[in-house]
Amino acid sequence: MTFSSFFRPWGQMWPGCLRQVGLLTLVGAIFLPGNLQAQALPGWDLVWADEFSQADGSSPNPANWGYDLGGGGWGNGEWQYYTSRTNNARIQGGQLVIEARQESYAGSNYTSARLLTRDKWDWTYGRMEARIKVPRGQGIWPAFWMLGDNIGSVGWPTCDEIDIMEHIGREPKKVYGTIHGPGYSGGEGIGGSYTFVPDVADDFRVFAIEWQTNLIRWYVDGIQYFAASPASLGGDTWVFDHPHFIILNVAVGGYWPGYPDGTTVFPQQMLVDYVRVYTATNNTLPPTNSGVLLNGNFETGGLAPWIGNAGGNANTLGGTIVDLNGLVWNPAINGPNTQGIKNPTFGTYSCKVYGDYTGGPNSTGFYQDVDALPGSVWTATLKARTQSPDHIRSPAQAVVEVSFRNAANAVLAKYASPVFNASTPTNTWVDLNVTQQVVPSGGTTNKLHAPPNTAKVRYEVTFFQNLYEWGSIYFDQAQLQQLALQATTLSVSLNGGGVQLSFPTQNLLNYKIVYKNDISDPTWTPLTTVAGDGTVKSVPDSVSASQRLYVVETLY
Repeated sequence: MTFSSFFRPWGQMWPGCLRQVGLLTLVGAIFLPGNLQAQALPGWDLVWADEFSQADGSSPNPANWGYDLGGGGWGNGEWQYYTSRTNNARIQGGQLVIEARQESYAGSNYTSARLLTRDKWDWTYGRMEARIKVPRGQGIWPAFWMLGDNIGSVGWPTCDEIDIMEHIGREPKKVYGTIHGPGYSGGEGIGGSYTFVPDVADDFRVFAIEWQTNLIRWYVDGIQYFAASPASLGGDTWVFDHPHFIILNVAVGGYWPGYPDGTTVFPQQMLVDYVRVYTATNNTLPPTNSGVLLNGNFETGGLAPWIGNAGGNANTLGGTIVDLNGLVWNPAINGPNTQGIKNPTFGTYSCKVYGDYTGGPNSTGFYQDVDALPGSVWTATLKARTQSPDHIRSPAQAVVEVSFRNAANAVLAKYASPVFNASTPTNTWVDLNVTQQVVPSGGTTNKLHAPPNTAKVRYEVTFFQNLYEWGSIYFDQAQLQQLALQATTLSVSLNGGGVQLSFPTQNLLNYKIVYKNDISDPTWTPLTTVAGDGTVKSVPDSVSASQRLYVVETLY
C-alpha cells in the first residue's frame, strides 16, 4: 500500500509549495446494525451519563451542557452560526436533536449547535461512549469529540484534541477517529477510519474510545478499528494525560468536508440517544508502553488479562509475576531462592516463565488477542532475560510469535522472533524483535502485515522444555504496536539549476520519489528510494523540463 503527496512546479517558476495531505483508511467488512451497548460493561463502572429523558421540546440539561455560540468559520472555514435555540438543539423522543438549518441568522446562511461539558464535567481516562445517528449530505460535518480543559491557558493544539467520531457527508460510508497535539495537528493528525457496508447515516451507531495512560483505542459498535500510543507520534510529545471535556456538534461546510451544494437537503439532524462515561473497575490502571496490549509490562502484579497457555505437563498458569525480589525457582517445587531480577526494564514487575521440572516435555507461556483489520501493519517486540543460577539449559528455548487469525481462529499469517536458548547471554535483558515471517514462509521484515479476512492478532510467548531440563526466563515490556501512517507533506525549494525536495519521514517506513513531465503521461519514473528514520529527508533533482510533477510514496 502506498500513501502519496504531490508537488508540481509549473514552467520555470516555483512560487511555493503545494501540499496534498492524505489519510490512511482501514476498511472492515463487519457490520452490526443498531448494536446497542448496555449500561453495564464488564470491567467498567458508569460514572456519568445523559440519557436525554427530559420533556420534548426542552433544552438539554444545563447542568451537563453549555454552548459555543457564533459564526466566523471556527478556524475551518465553516458556514454555520452556532446558537443555543431549541430550533438547533432540543430534546425529542428521549434523544438529543442537533439540527443544522438553512436560514439567514446573524449574517450567516446556516445555523446549528455545538454543545459541550466545559466548566461542568471533565474526565481523565475512561471509556467515553455515545449512541448516535449522524446526518447526511454534502458539506455536513457531525462530530463527537473532546478537548483538554487547559485550552484557555495553553491554546490549541497544545491542549490536545481527541476526535471520537467525525463524519463528512461526501464520504457516506466512513467515520474517522483522530488525535491532534503539538506537531501533529490539523491535516497531520494521527488517526484511522472505519468503513461501513451501508451508509453510516442509515442507523444508530455506538462510537467510543477507551483511554488510559499512553493508550487510546477507538471503537464502532464494539469493533476496535484504531489505536494510538506515544509510539504513534514519530517523536512528538504525547499530551493526553489531563482532564478533557466532551463536545457534540454539527458543522456546515469547511475545508475538509467541502460545502453544501444542490444535492444537500436541509434541515439535517444528528440524533444522540445517550452519552456515557465509564471509569475502569480497577481505577489504578498502571502505566504502559505496550501499544495495544493490556498489562504488557505486567505492572498490575498479576498475569491477567494475559491467558496462560500450557502444554504437556507445564505450569498451568502460563507464567508468574515477580517483583524486584521475586523468586527465580518455582517455590512449590524448589523452595524459595533470593536470586531475583533486580532491575526490570519497566516499572516494578516482570513475568517469570518456567516448565514442569518433574514431568515430560512440555511448553508453557501466555498470549493475548487484539482486534485487527485486514491491511493493518504492526510491529512487535519483547524483553527477555535468563538469570543465573536458574538460567535456561539446552535444548530448552523460548520464542515470541505474532499470528493473524480469522473469525474462526484459523492462522492466516505468522511472524516470529529469534529463538531464546542456552546460547543467549545470561543475566542481561535481550530484545526479541518479531521479524521472521514463518506462515507463509518468507524473509525478515520489521512490519507485520494483516492479510485479507483478518479479525484479530495474537501475541504469544512460548517456553519449550524437554524432559528434566530446567531453567526459567523473565519477560518484560511486551509491545505490540499498530503502525499509524502519518500524512506526508512534500515541499520544494530552488537549488542552483535544480530543486530540493523535502519531506518528513517515519521510522520503519520507506519512501519512493517518482516524477513525470506531462500530466497525461500514464507512467511515473522513479527518482530515488529513501529509508525513513523520523527526520526530514531532502532529495535533489536537476530539472530541464518546462514542468515536472513529483510524488512521494510511503511504502509499507
